[in-house]
Amino acid sequence: MRKLILFLILFWPAIAWSETLYPLASLDAHLIPKGQWDFHLGAKYTQDRWFPFERKNTHREELHLPQFSLNIGLASNIEIHFDYPYIYLDSDHTDSDWDSGDLTLGVKINLFKDKNNFPAVSLDLSTKLPNGDYENRFSTNETDFFALALMAKRWEDLNLFLNMGLGIIGNPQVNASQDDVFVYSVGFDYTLWPDIDLLTEIQGWAGSNYDNNYAVATMGIQYWYLSHWRFDAGVHVGLNEQSEDWGISIGVSYIWKW
Repeated sequence: MRKLILFLILFWPAIAWSETLYPLASLDAHLIPKGQWDFHLGAKYTQDRWFPFERKNTHREELHLPQFSLNIGLASNIEIHFDYPYIYLDSDHTDSDWDSGDLTLGVKINLFKDKNNFPAVSLDLSTKLPNGDYENRFSTNETDFFALALMAKRWEDLNLFLNMGLGIIGNPQVNASQDDVFVYSVGFDYTLWPDIDLLTEIQGWAGSNYDNNYAVATMGIQYWYLSHWRFDAGVHVGLNEQSEDWGISIGVSYIWKW
């Protein structure tokens, strides 16, 4: 009996809830525990995606391979995250090629815990650094800034979440110019079985003055293997003209305590 209990503790998917919502773009207001590291390695393909400040008329195919993400629980109320893609690009206006994308750095601060009838509330601040190539349209090569309010509430097997805030997008076509957009996402995470979660969201930008509005719906799944490995896959469908027509993504995460 003692051996069975020890086996369940070590190898059963004990992390019943995932505070990282891959393959979604949304952020969970629930933070990963202090001292936990969540490393995600993924790939994402999008068909006919728009490029910021340029209308969707280039038949842009984009593959992120690999896409690296790292989430670290620094304290009980502070989490930091890093995202970086290596990109294959093919479009009517550029040659087919591989090159670096942009590194995004962010910090998530929990303000209120999920308790009783009150949701978890967090603030996320992130910056996209200008380390991609604009001439070949791998990046705008501009610094972007995002400030988002995150809310999430769990009821048994269901986790509802909402992100909303401001994005300041640097314009590579006009010196010292920017586009201020409303950033939003809403969705849920539902535990189908102890080791399988179903996730959905609608997310995008609105209020743009430069045709940067987009909206994408995503449906995904997470599968836990033991307590340290998590696999995810998703299907993405554009909901307006500026969005990609469709996309798919897959990924694997390794979770450990430092």
